[in-house]
Amino acid sequence: MARDKLQQLLSELQQQGAVISSDLRDALEVAMGKLPLVSQREFDIQAAKLARAEEKLAQLEAQVRDLESRLDD
Repeated sequence: MARDKLQQLLSELQQQGAVISSDLRDALEVAMGKLPLVSQREFDIQAAKLARAEEKLAQLEAQVRDLESRLDD
């Protein structure tokens, strides 16, 4: 009798665990669907654009420094 009750409890716990796992999985899918995710390709494109923009900014800053030094002279 105790063994049957223990098996029944174990079975119920397994069922509840499956329901909870399913609910968590569903909630996670919804949450992930709301995140602003981008593909690796889009990320790489944006990273390359940023690198080019940083290079251009460095060039422009150097030009401004050069012009400022000419004005000071």
